Amino acid sequence: MAQGLSIDNLEVGQSHSKTVTMTEEMMISFTHSLGDHQSFHQDPDMAKDTFFGRIVAPGMLTASLLGFVLGTEFPGLGTIYVSQELQFTKPVYAGDDLTISLTVDKLMPERNRVRLATLVQNQDGQTVLKGTAEVIPPLRNAA
Repeated sequence: MAQGLSIDNLEVGQSHSKTVTMTEEMMISFTHSLGDHQSFHQDPDMAKDTFFGRIVAPGMLTASLLGFVLGTEFPGLGTIYVSQELQFTKPVYAGDDLTISLTVDKLMPERNRVRLATLVQNQDGQTVLKGTAEVIPPLRNAA
């Protein structure tokens, strides 16, 4: 696979998006791997009596989709995820089509760092997560 974009190939305002469908299997696997036994994350019968009314994705599972796109697509392979500010604004449910959008907000070439606005919206255009990430992009592109 080709290395991701270096800071020289990025500019303020440049953006990238990817859509991923959240599945019940993703939600249950994620919570089981952590030992998270919250009923509203994995038990549909118990979750129906909660605030959410059905199982809901853990916020950090939704947030992990940002890292997935940062490390595989934009800037891509070789990117180091340094920090993330997050705001969870709406719940995410199984079957939701989530569009992960990353927009270059600031280039810091002296430190080889890039700040990106991060946004995740569901199929209805509702923002479910927003924030800001800082990454170290690859030093140079593969030839």
